[in-house]
Amino acid sequence: MDTYKGFIKRREMVFVKESGSAHREVGLKGSVFILFTILAMMIVGKLFMGFDTAILIMMVSVVTSAIYIFGYGFTWTELFDGGVIPMIARASGAILILLTVGPMIALWMASGTVPYLIYLGLQILTPKTFLVSAAIICAMSSVLTGTSWGSAATFGVAFMGIAYGLGVPLPAAAGAVVAGSYFGDKMSPVSDTTVLAAATAEADLIDHIKSMLWTTLPAFLIGLAIYGVVGSRSVGEMDMSKIDVIISAIQGNFNLGPVVLIPPVLLLVLAYMRYPTLPVLWVSMIAAAPLAMMQGNSLSKIVSIMAKGPSLATGAEAVDKLLNRGGFSFMAGAVAVVFFAYIFAGQLEYSGTIKIVTTALRERFIKSSVGKFIFSVSLTGIITALGTGNSYLSIIMPGTMYKDLCDELSVDRRILSRTLEDSGTVIVSIVPWSAAGIYMSSVLDVPVLQYLPWAVMCYAGAIVAWIYGFTGIGIMRTNKGTKE
Repeated sequence: MDTYKGFIKRREMVFVKESGSAHREVGLKGSVFILFTILAMMIVGKLFMGFDTAILIMMVSVVTSAIYIFGYGFTWTELFDGGVIPMIARASGAILILLTVGPMIALWMASGTVPYLIYLGLQILTPKTFLVSAAIICAMSSVLTGTSWGSAATFGVAFMGIAYGLGVPLPAAAGAVVAGSYFGDKMSPVSDTTVLAAATAEADLIDHIKSMLWTTLPAFLIGLAIYGVVGSRSVGEMDMSKIDVIISAIQGNFNLGPVVLIPPVLLLVLAYMRYPTLPVLWVSMIAAAPLAMMQGNSLSKIVSIMAKGPSLATGAEAVDKLLNRGGFSFMAGAVAVVFFAYIFAGQLEYSGTIKIVTTALRERFIKSSVGKFIFSVSLTGIITALGTGNSYLSIIMPGTMYKDLCDELSVDRRILSRTLEDSGTVIVSIVPWSAAGIYMSSVLDVPVLQYLPWAVMCYAGAIVAWIYGFTGIGIMRTNKGTKE
C-alpha cells in the first residue's frame, strides 16, 4: 500500500520530467487547505452573497491558479496543458449535450410536444399524487433509456409546467424529477455510469445492479414516502382557475394530438436501443421540426427558435413564461460554468490534491474496519464530486483506490461498486457547480440549492450505505484476504 508521501514524490518526478519545471510538494495540509478554500468560496458566494454561479466559479479558478502558481511553483502552461485540457476533453460529451438540449427544448415547445404533455398532466394529476407520480415516471423513463439527463429534459420539463399549474412548489417538483431520473439511471443496465461503476470495481453488471437495490431502493422509497406525506397535505389547494387558463391557452395556440409525442417516443426507443446520446437527441430534434411547422412556424422561424428560443404569445402571461424556454442562449450560462469549473477541477487532478487527501484518509482512518472502509469510499466519492463536479471521476478515483483494500477486507466487489454510485453518480446532481447540477438547474429552472432537500434519494442512499457498513447488513463477503 502506497503512502501519500511516496505518491507525492513520484508525482513530482513525473511533473518535472514532463513539464521541465520543478515545484514544491503540495502536501496533505496544502491539499486540505486548497479544498477547504474552494468549498468556503462556493458556500459563502452562493449561500450568503448570492453571486452568479459562472462568475463565482471563475473567481475560484483564479484563486486556485494563483495558489498553485505562486504558492507551489507550478507554471500556467503545465496546469493548463496537463490538467485543464484533458479534463475539458473528457467533458466534451457533456458540453455538447448541454448545447444540443437547448435547441431541442425550444423545438419541443414550438412543436407542441411539451404543451401537450402539460395539457395531459393537468387533466390527470393532482397535487396529492404529483410528486410521487413525477418521481416514478422519471424513474421508469431513466431505467428504459439509461439517461437521467434525457428524462429531465423531456418528462422533467413537462412536469415543471404541470407543477406550476397545480400549485405544487417548484423546488419540490424539481427534486422529485431529479431523484426519479437518477434512480432510473443507477438501476438501468444501459446507463453509462452503471456500467462504469461495475467495470471500475471489476464486478458483474447484473450483480452490481442487484446489490444497488439494498441501498437505492430504500432511499427512493424514503423519498416517495416524504412526497406522499407532503402531497396528502396539498389536497384541496388546486387553483382551478389557473389550470383552466393554462389549458385554454394551450388549446387555443397549438394543434394537439398524439402525433406531437413522436419526438419523446423516438428518444425513449433509440436510447433504450443503446444508441449514443448525442445522435439520439439530434434525431428527436429533427423529428420535432416538421411538427413545429405544423404549428404554423416557417423554416426560418424554426432556425431562429433553435438559436434564441420560442417567443410565444398565447395571451396568458403564465403560459408564456412556462413555454418560452430553450435555444442556444438558454444554455449559454450553463456551458460557461462548466468550462470555468473544469479549470480548477483539472488543476486538482493534475496536482494530485484530491489523491493526497484520499490516500491519507485510507491509511490513517480505515485500517481493518469494513464500516470505515465503506464510509471512506463514500467520502472519497463525495469529496471528488465536490472538488471536480464530475460523475465519472467520482466513480473512477475511489474505485481505483479501494479495489485492493476491498479484497483485503474480504468484502465482495459489488459492495464497492454500489457505494461508488451511492456517493458519486447521484451526489453530483446536488452539487451546484457540477455539470449535472448545472444541467438540472438550467433545464428545470430551479437552483440546485433549492431542489437539493427534495432530491431525497440523492443523499439518502449514502446514509443507508453507511448504516449497512457499520451494522453488517447487506454486506456480502468473499474468501479473499483476512476477515475482520
